[in-house]
Amino acid sequence: MAPFRTLRPRHCALALLGALSAACGPAAAPDETGSTGAIGGGGSDAAGDAGGSGGEPAGGGGFGPGAGTWEDPIVISALPFEVAGDTAAAPGSEADAYSPCAPDMPEGGGEIVYRVTVGATGWIEVGLAEAPGDEVDVDVHLLGAPSPESCWARDDVRVGMPVAPGDYWISVDTWSGGGGPPRPGPFVLGGALVTTADDCYSSPIYCEDGDAPYVNGVPLEAPGDPGCPAGMALVEDFCIDRYEAVLAQVLPGDALAPWSPFAHPEGATGRALSVAGAIPQGYVSQVQAQEACLAAGKRLCTDAEWLRACQGPDETTYPYGDAKQPGACNDARACHPAIQYFETDESWIWSELDHPCLNQLPAGLAAAGAHAGCASTEGAFDMMGNLHEWTADPAGTFRGGFYVDTAINGEGCLYATSAHNVWHWDYSTGFRCCADAG
Repeated sequence: MAPFRTLRPRHCALALLGALSAACGPAAAPDETGSTGAIGGGGSDAAGDAGGSGGEPAGGGGFGPGAGTWEDPIVISALPFEVAGDTAAAPGSEADAYSPCAPDMPEGGGEIVYRVTVGATGWIEVGLAEAPGDEVDVDVHLLGAPSPESCWARDDVRVGMPVAPGDYWISVDTWSGGGGPPRPGPFVLGGALVTTADDCYSSPIYCEDGDAPYVNGVPLEAPGDPGCPAGMALVEDFCIDRYEAVLAQVLPGDALAPWSPFAHPEGATGRALSVAGAIPQGYVSQVQAQEACLAAGKRLCTDAEWLRACQGPDETTYPYGDAKQPGACNDARACHPAIQYFETDESWIWSELDHPCLNQLPAGLAAAGAHAGCASTEGAFDMMGNLHEWTADPAGTFRGGFYVDTAINGEGCLYATSAHNVWHWDYSTGFRCCADAG
């Protein structure tokens, strides 16, 4: 079996395979919080022998009891970690497929399930090394709950996604496609948490085009203020979403399915939801935002409504008052995400602002309501910073700035961009909905 190797950000896609890992250079050292820019840890290059079903430490990390089932997962109590296992000795085979991450991918062999506790907001990255050749074929899944129906990301080598503090699950399962029998066998699993992104010309994450994890599931809205739909605050004679919008995909029969906040909703029917703690939807045009609001029984806000909700009854410059409070809102990321992710400031990067990884960098797009001080008088959060917010202006306007800038086109609530038509979208464009008070 190939030893598990550390994975450097972006440049060493084959580092997990062992033979090419030397080209990656030394692994980044964990900081005092356990963060590192690389998968692996514990100062160990080699995994040693894989043993048992899936709980043999192969390097760093802490491990607790557990059978490796969905009901009783193996506990990973520290990051970074490295652990060896063998799906040939898996305790069960309950999952035949995983949704919404890969519903059509057959995973009918045995699986081993782990639970990892994340203590800080950041990016979790998990990698898998298996025996070389075609004798073993196992895949790795990241999940938000102990169920194959809560899979947020899947790959045969490496997965990563933004996370908040809490518990997450990892399943190593045996692929059963290709017309032959499943091919279980030994593997080494490793993971790390990245919490900082200080070098503006070096991406701290390994994320590729098409990587768009389903980090929200289908969240539930809290009741609205009296006279307002769910998730909304009352502002004079209208209602406004308390939080920047999340999308759920509308299926036949009006059922809702998860949608990734890092994916452009082209070809999908989306419904806008306003939910604290969810990752808000970027990559959306004004046309799509309006459709999602209408699907929720709401509409986009007029410019006058948006400004009134942001500025409050006293017409302040910022949602919280007239004096700027650095750090109150998510509006001052030091590194531009495009420069950091692509590791250059050459002009071509500005044509790549639709890339799904831009909003997944640490210290970038924040969960809705994460900045408690960025609230308006009536309790609308993040109207300054985080994401640009489309209004109903037929010429195309988005307001409030985003997590890099809230000053170039006006300060705070007065920030407005009108340079794009209603079909424009990029990583920074989001929205929230309004409705008439009833």
